[in-house]
Amino acid sequence: MLILRPVAECDLDDLVTLAAMLDSMNLPSDRSFLAQRIHDSLRSFAGDTSRRSEGVYVFVLEDLAQRRCVGTSTILAKHGTPESPHFWLELSTEERQCTELQRRLAHDKLRLRSSSDGPTEIGGLILDPLYRRHAEKCGKALSIVRFAYIASHLECFEREVIAEMLSPFEASGANRLWDAFGARFTGLSFHEADRLSTRTKTFIADLFPRDPVYATLFPPEVRAVIGRTNDSALAALRILEKIGFRYLQQVDPFDGGPYFGAARDAIASVRERRELVLPSLADDEPVEMHEPLALLSAEGSFGFRAVVVPIDDDGFPCVSKECREALGVAAGDRVAVTPLP
Repeated sequence: MLILRPVAECDLDDLVTLAAMLDSMNLPSDRSFLAQRIHDSLRSFAGDTSRRSEGVYVFVLEDLAQRRCVGTSTILAKHGTPESPHFWLELSTEERQCTELQRRLAHDKLRLRSSSDGPTEIGGLILDPLYRRHAEKCGKALSIVRFAYIASHLECFEREVIAEMLSPFEASGANRLWDAFGARFTGLSFHEADRLSTRTKTFIADLFPRDPVYATLFPPEVRAVIGRTNDSALAALRILEKIGFRYLQQVDPFDGGPYFGAARDAIASVRERRELVLPSLADDEPVEMHEPLALLSAEGSFGFRAVVVPIDDDGFPCVSKECREALGVAAGDRVAVTPLP
């Protein structure tokens, strides 16, 4: 059986293994960073953070039979504060025309923007490749569990939610946009800048150009990656688009990965979540998975937990005894149902 739950200290080795598959800014392949991230997540789920900007919620997908975590995803409650602003490159287009030459040209421009009162950010979604075609739609579950939690704790999150999609990258770990743009203004390699940004971002405001930069000046192979999503992240992007996320005409200043966003309360997985009371009867046998599927979540005796369950012809979740035990709930307890897109 698979279960979604908050990360625990005992998951560090599994998290290190998962992070090595992606090595992203939200979940770098760095054991000490991940140990601190687990600590911060435990505090957040326990309600021990004094400010929203400290909220970090890391979820894991555990295969109970294998006794290991096979996936993870993350919510950053607030990305952008006076101490650590949220930076992005705003994309715009300028059209120029010469009547004499009968020529009309459009030029893309990049301009650094920042916010000290930023949105909630989702990210860090990684799934073991062996589970990508699982009957329980593991990738969708890892994505949607974040919105199921947000919907039950609206006061902990911002009204706008963004997601930075992974951009195309070179096998060497370099990035074309960074090499053509960021590296020229900071003198840092992509790897150096990426790691430095986990501690401080002041160098971005201090060294990046304040005026717009014409992307027309970049080689074609550089322009081609600006705002483009890595092929490996397209499935995750399709899930977000199905629930209401749209391209914001913004890209990450490091690698040019596109930002997608949505109003929190307009996200389908937040808006369509519904609560119900568990009936007294439960199936003794495991329920056969069939679509449509939904995420069944609860904050029972084990804290927040979620499992994937099928929906019957009347629109109700099929909940087995095994599911109830995994969630730590019983007849009469309240649970939430969030459809999987």
